[in-house]
Amino acid sequence: MSEQYFPAAQKFTVLDLGMVLLPVSSQMEAASLIIQLVHDQTKEPSKNPFLRKKRAQLSEPSLLQTVQQIPGVGKVKAPLLLQEFPSIQHLSNASTQELERVVGQAAAQRIHEFFTQSR
Repeated sequence: MSEQYFPAAQKFTVLDLGMVLLPVSSQMEAASLIIQLVHDQTKEPSKNPFLRKKRAQLSEPSLLQTVQQIPGVGKVKAPLLLQEFPSIQHLSNASTQELERVVGQAAAQRIHEFFTQSR
């Protein structure tokens, strides 16, 4: 990057993105610093900015479609529920409080009622 654009890029990085700039004297020092950060962050993978976040994969499309049929659940809430409760059994045994953390109070109440009415 040329010196002409460096101050603007530095300002954007620090102020807009909220990132910290660390001064390094060479590419080798930068590489060593990145390697050290990756090794340190590997202890807590959720905090490692260099690792991709893994998205939960739904095992069966039919499971997603089934959950979408529950009153109060649609195309948006069904995948969220299946990330937290990976099966119908887990979902049906979830408490209202557990469901609220995922879909909110009103939807959680409707889902809980759906599963407890038939018992």
